[in-house]
Amino acid sequence: MEMQQRVKTIAILGVDGDNYEVGGVYVGEERKPSWYTLTKSDDRSVRFEKLDAFPSHEQIREMIH
Repeated sequence: MEMQQRVKTIAILGVDGDNYEVGGVYVGEERKPSWYTLTKSDDRSVRFEKLDAFPSHEQIREMIH
């Protein structure tokens, strides 16, 4: 049986003049996200999947540079 996944926007973080959307991926009926995604808000271009923890501003800087 396949578990349903849903993505919910948790936060919009401003880092170095750009905004990034942090989404939580929820599997089944879980109340806590199983992992997180990161997407650049204005053009949806930068995307990181399956982050184990909610990213900090510093972690986002490291990932995009």
